[in-house]
Amino acid sequence: MLYFKNSELAYTYHVSVRTVRNWIESVKQGKLDLDLHTHAGRQYVSNTARNIATIERMVEDRKKYRPHRAVKTVSPRPEFYRLFNEAQIYDIVSNLEIHHEIPRDYNYFDSGAEDWDKYAQRLAQEDTPNLLTNTIKLIEINQNYIDALLEKYKIINVVDVGVGNAYPVRKLLSHLLGKGVLGRYVAIDISQEMLSIAKNNIEQWFGDKVAMEECIVDVNKERFANILAEDYIRSTSGEVANVVLFLGGTIQNFRKPSSVLSAINDSMGVNDILIHTQKLDTSTSRRYFDFSNGNEKHEVPRQNRLLIDLLNIDPSFYDVEMGYDEMRRERFIRVKLKVALGIDFNFSAGKKVISLNKDDRILLWRARQDTVLDVIDQLTNNDFYPLHVSQTDDYEYLLALSRIKLD
Repeated sequence: MLYFKNSELAYTYHVSVRTVRNWIESVKQGKLDLDLHTHAGRQYVSNTARNIATIERMVEDRKKYRPHRAVKTVSPRPEFYRLFNEAQIYDIVSNLEIHHEIPRDYNYFDSGAEDWDKYAQRLAQEDTPNLLTNTIKLIEINQNYIDALLEKYKIINVVDVGVGNAYPVRKLLSHLLGKGVLGRYVAIDISQEMLSIAKNNIEQWFGDKVAMEECIVDVNKERFANILAEDYIRSTSGEVANVVLFLGGTIQNFRKPSSVLSAINDSMGVNDILIHTQKLDTSTSRRYFDFSNGNEKHEVPRQNRLLIDLLNIDPSFYDVEMGYDEMRRERFIRVKLKVALGIDFNFSAGKKVISLNKDDRILLWRARQDTVLDVIDQLTNNDFYPLHVSQTDDYEYLLALSRIKLD
């Protein structure tokens, strides 16, 4: 690439597009030493090592010489330290500092789990198709094929990664119970509150017929092979298989989807199958948000606001932005700071202060926009062998069935 688009520099260095334009104007006036590239009659910052070093230095100097009185300083609420351990807090802090984002999965803790459950229940009641109802539909219409893949096994365990409220798995569990082959139902989630909601639902639906096992695992960083190891060792005749569910487009929210798929792959055995569902890239899905007209401002949806509230970042400090990022091919919810902000974090080893500039953006939620081919490539690149891919008739939702690739 010969040059940077203004929006690319703004996104990468957490500055405004106006700031980038000011850099270019300063070069023209001889006040700033950057190389420019002319394209279609317009000038852009050239993509050179010298330019990158200069820009990084300017960004750091901007932070260093910012007037202290211009900075709003906040400290997380006491509940923040009650909910998260030091490792999780470090993860939140490092993502804020390095990537200017709050990892989505931490919003499922405490009241965030209840907010998400209410949102999912609303989806379940909607007449128009959505991610939840189409996930359930895709499993149903592919049930015969799933049965054919599993017909030689006497016991089928279900491992539900990112269980949510367990709505999508209800009919599959009923089906396996009816066939008399359901073994264990293992629910995996980072949030104990989310697991409790799922367990209450499972008990209401099935009574004592299904004993849900709760496992707190961060699949962004951890494998869960140890949970399945006993069945693998004892099943010498190969009569047990695991159906691993990764439903609802969860993968689209992660900054590094491949690390999650790799952890799942490394946790599966030769008999197991992965059932994965997600929303696909279409012109309709890019218009996911109902944008307001005029000067009406967006608010952060309840299911996405737990962390930003716990960090004590007042809504008056930011504007909410929702939309589609062409460069990164993802829908987003983010906040744009109206003030320079310092966030004081306390660790057992001392204090850590994260400094953010006015006009910096903090990402709260993303949904990557993948095509069918993108999904297949993602699976194969992480050592899965796709067996079957199915779509809804509007081409907006996908289900993929895969096994692990054998050497």
